[in-house]
Amino acid sequence: MRLSLGDPNEGMSHGQRNRERLWDTLLAVATIWSAIEIPWQLEFGVSQRVAVKVIQCFLSVLFAADLCLRWRHLWTGHRVASTNSRTENHPQSLRWLLADVPAAIPFALIPGPIGLVALRMTKLARLVQTLKLWRQRDIHNAGLLRLIFFVFWMLIISYWIACGWAALRDRLPEDNDRMHYLRALYWTITTLATVGYGDITPANATQMLYAIMAMLFGVGLYGYGIANVAHMLANIDQAQTHYHSSLDRLSNFLRYRKIPMELQQQIFEYYSFLWERNLGYDEAVILSELPESLRVEIAVAMKREFIEKVPFFQGASPQLVREIAIELRPVLFRPGDDIFRKGEIGRHIYFISKGAVEVIAGDDKTVVATLTDGSFFGEMALLLQRPRSATVRAVEFCDLYALDKATFENIILCFPDFAAHIKGEAERRGAQ
Repeated sequence: MRLSLGDPNEGMSHGQRNRERLWDTLLAVATIWSAIEIPWQLEFGVSQRVAVKVIQCFLSVLFAADLCLRWRHLWTGHRVASTNSRTENHPQSLRWLLADVPAAIPFALIPGPIGLVALRMTKLARLVQTLKLWRQRDIHNAGLLRLIFFVFWMLIISYWIACGWAALRDRLPEDNDRMHYLRALYWTITTLATVGYGDITPANATQMLYAIMAMLFGVGLYGYGIANVAHMLANIDQAQTHYHSSLDRLSNFLRYRKIPMELQQQIFEYYSFLWERNLGYDEAVILSELPESLRVEIAVAMKREFIEKVPFFQGASPQLVREIAIELRPVLFRPGDDIFRKGEIGRHIYFISKGAVEVIAGDDKTVVATLTDGSFFGEMALLLQRPRSATVRAVEFCDLYALDKATFENIILCFPDFAAHIKGEAERRGAQ
């Protein structure tokens, strides 16, 4: 098993990643249990129970196994670096391992002060790293996970503060352990929430200092929590926020310039179509921010379904598909728009992703053919080096991909078998 000390997915198969995530989840659950059980044990002294000792021994074995696996992975990394004649240090990884060592000590089997078990809390440093990696892996829900983790830490810290207050306060004669802790938790929540009813108050200097620290922490926690929740709600759907903001600016511009209402309606219809198709994002702008290797992979993934249903690409090699996918440019046309007219110089070949177009004869009235999803057109002018032989007009909102002439000619030159297939298709269409 490979444990993550750098990139958690680098060089790992799907099965290895699943095993690592399962292991990290098991360790996270064990660490959270320790974070809850240890403060309770220190306050109420339940460490003598057999079940508690068994669980503590199990956790010691689990944390010791984790320490061994991480040490082996770190040592292997040093040996690989040495073999490759690289000077590579892992000071951060070594610090993580040092934080893991106390958690692996079997305190339940070692006689000594009960407070030594608190050293196991150093494993929380590993939990922080694990939660951070989970957020990095699940980028689609990063904002939601951030809120969940904030609530988690808020509850854990509130629990610890309540345990501390229970240790400082004298127990009422009629209270058992649970009731004594419940009173401490009640005081903690009212203090952190800045409510402060005043029915439970400090009775000595130590309690006063503890209350002051709790109140200061509560003010910061309250402010941080409100800010994060407000930020998450404001950005829960950034695409929709951007869309409505763009519409507001556009509406103000059109009204200021006194654009005719009919034309304004056409513009708003176009924006609505753009939103429905790609949530208002510019595909080219987003891809331009990525490195070349990722741009190719994303382009192929985004256009795979489209490419598979286009007869133009049937029988094409994966290399050809990759070459074409990265060069295809999305274009939109409204109903009634002329994509090109008869007699124009051909500069692009078009592929229909969604929508329908009509091929119109020279009289500008007779509809020769109607093309829909998966069809392509405009290749004859590029292959035969002649003007457009017909007019092509959009019947509805059309989501097309365009391939420019230079790229098309380069592909034809580099893939002769595919070129023969395309020329045969063009001759068949010309014969019809």
